[in-house]
Amino acid sequence: MQQYVAEVQAIRAVPDILITLSELTGLRFICVAHVTETSWTACAVFDQLGFGMKPGDPLDVSTTLCEDVRNTGLAIVIDNVDESPTYREHPTLLMHGFKCYFSLPLIRPCGTYFGTLCGVDVHPTSLSNPTTVRTMRLFAELISKQLPCASED
Repeated sequence: MQQYVAEVQAIRAVPDILITLSELTGLRFICVAHVTETSWTACAVFDQLGFGMKPGDPLDVSTTLCEDVRNTGLAIVIDNVDESPTYREHPTLLMHGFKCYFSLPLIRPCGTYFGTLCGVDVHPTSLSNPTTVRTMRLFAELISKQLPCASED
């Protein structure tokens, strides 16, 4: 997994992207994660929530919504978990007390799935407005285009 952390850490814009997304959205936890069928690994982290997560740290992929993004290839953007008919009872969000969430797929230039650009907070916030969504997508694309192609993820 250290290979994937190193790939993301080599992208000089990533720390600025994470900070800018935090400032834009108000979310206090933003990260880039490498996601497979069996693993979730933090590759870059901006953590003002005090999770204590750092690059290289794993999570059980079954306890993440990033798994859903990997399976569908579609972004998830939730302004307020309590008002979401789809996610208000999702065990992951309830377990951590998250009230807002986003996760966008990161696709290598050769077309293979790498992981997600994601963010969470314990307070609801407006993430789904068009300007914010476009900005998040642009940052996900910027990261994606700089990831090296790998033979296997």
